[in-house]
Amino acid sequence: MNARKLALLAVGGGLLAGLLNAPAAEAAATAPVAFTGQADTSTPLDRAQFTLRADLPATETAGLADGDQVPMLTLPASSVTTSGNSFTVAVDPADVPARYVGSNGLVSLDLEIYDPVTDTYAWTTQSVRLTEQQSVARSTGGRVWADPLAAGRAFGARAAVSRTPQVAVHLGKAPKGLKKYQALKKKRGVLPQADTCRTTKVGQSDAWATIGEGYPAAPGFGKTRGQGWMTHSNGSEITYGAALSTEGTKWSASGSSSVANTKGFSFEWAPDSYPTISYRTEVRYYKYAYDCGGVIINRTLKAVSETGGVKTIHTDSNPPYWLSRAKCTFDMPAGTWTKTTGSAYNNSGGVKISSVIGIELSTARNYTKGSTLSYKMDAGHDSLCGNTDKPNYASKVQQYYNRIQEEL
Repeated sequence: MNARKLALLAVGGGLLAGLLNAPAAEAAATAPVAFTGQADTSTPLDRAQFTLRADLPATETAGLADGDQVPMLTLPASSVTTSGNSFTVAVDPADVPARYVGSNGLVSLDLEIYDPVTDTYAWTTQSVRLTEQQSVARSTGGRVWADPLAAGRAFGARAAVSRTPQVAVHLGKAPKGLKKYQALKKKRGVLPQADTCRTTKVGQSDAWATIGEGYPAAPGFGKTRGQGWMTHSNGSEITYGAALSTEGTKWSASGSSSVANTKGFSFEWAPDSYPTISYRTEVRYYKYAYDCGGVIINRTLKAVSETGGVKTIHTDSNPPYWLSRAKCTFDMPAGTWTKTTGSAYNNSGGVKISSVIGIELSTARNYTKGSTLSYKMDAGHDSLCGNTDKPNYASKVQQYYNRIQEEL
């Protein structure tokens, strides 16, 4: 990316945006809520300092090379209010220019928390969807924020649900770089204009991520196994876990970012009879360094796009056992059963990136018309069971052979 383009995109990244924000106000926010959160501490956050930014979508950052500065939009500190150890992030959609709104209305928000009372620090990232509801938020033109994993549609169509995400953050020991920067700031007094906080891309890694699972039925009273498959179509979205390092080597999971597979690729796995199937796609992660006045405060890792690669993993583990009259349907007719709705699929260790950062990260996705799980039903394989509820409502589904209900 050339310097001219970077300069044009950098508008809105105010000076000393990082850790100079005033403590969050206790007053109720008037803008629509983007997400809420709770810290793993009993100490009230009324004196904590919050910094909120919006990322440019992946389509704008795809050309970044290592060493390029990443344009980010700094949002008002008043966007964050607190109550005890909980916080609420409310953002006026008018404060987010159109270029920061990605495919399907996705907006990526980064939040930093520094509590000077306990000298603790946290960073998290959360994707939210800009949606439209005519019946509410008249002051914002009907525009509100919603969880990407909640039912609803992108801005431009009325949203069915406007539920916002809830996050949990870990307040750990404040980074050494933060203390160094504060000492530098105190020594210099008011920093010169050239001393800004900035985010720089410092690397990238591709990793395989599990986005679905299939469990075809055993032969049972027949001679063949059942068959299952999945689709991942153009327009589908996956939410990938993000990570934070405050000292450069040890990483921890923190937040997530949703990636829309638009103008990309579509794939339908061939029917497969293996008892435990893991469906994977390859995702690209960018590594960033955040510094103020030349002092590195943290390093973060976020998913930005899918590479277009997919594969199937046949795992050696035994299939799950979800057989229960409360969670199963029996004696289904022959045909193709396809899951397009229900609880979102999630996998706490779905992103296989431990070789890079020492830990795995999470994956989650909605079942939609373009992101499905299917089973071939016939006389020998006529039952389905969900992991938590009946198949239509569950997040994972297993196929069983005929007459399995006789084992209950």
